[in-house]
Amino acid sequence: MAVAYAAAWLAGIAYGYWLLETGGWNGVGWERAMLRWFHARPLPFLLDRLMLATPFIGTNLTVLPAMLLVGWWLWKRRGSGLAATQLLVVSVGSLSLNPTMKHLLNRDRPDLFPLRGMFNWASYPSGHAILTTALYFTIALMLYRDRRWRWPFAVAFGIVVLTCYSRLYLSVHWPTDLIGGLLIGLAWLVGTWWSFQRYRGATSSA
Repeated sequence: MAVAYAAAWLAGIAYGYWLLETGGWNGVGWERAMLRWFHARPLPFLLDRLMLATPFIGTNLTVLPAMLLVGWWLWKRRGSGLAATQLLVVSVGSLSLNPTMKHLLNRDRPDLFPLRGMFNWASYPSGHAILTTALYFTIALMLYRDRRWRWPFAVAFGIVVLTCYSRLYLSVHWPTDLIGGLLIGLAWLVGTWWSFQRYRGATSSA
């Protein structure tokens, strides 16, 4: 598990420093053009409110308490302690990967338009992209493994797309913040899934 965490962290740091070294730290032309495109296309009132609410599905303010409840239910009611542990590890790991990179790299938020909705501290990486990618696809993989359901993958994909859209629409992230977050989240997803599957295989054959 430590290797998975280190790989995700190093992927995020490497991409961040690459942006810094290649002159893309303050937003290159295509990033600024993308933010202007979103800003020039305001959504109707209800959809605008949805964009403001969307970040709550990818923040520790709501997700961590929810995973604690789900984990308790899986452990006590379903006898699935390993599944509960996996969800908590993915959640806590996703949330803890973000602040160290923000502290080390300290990228300024976009300065084109007023920032709206939920945002805090530095811009890189997008913690929402990390968490939604790692956690919701972990849930989808669990449901596919246990019930052979495919539709949770579409739901997970929709949550990630909606989250990324909202962060750009609200002008709180550079697009490369989201790319970095997706990269970190994917690395953490793959690493944790592989680790827990390996553990399952070892315990079932013991």
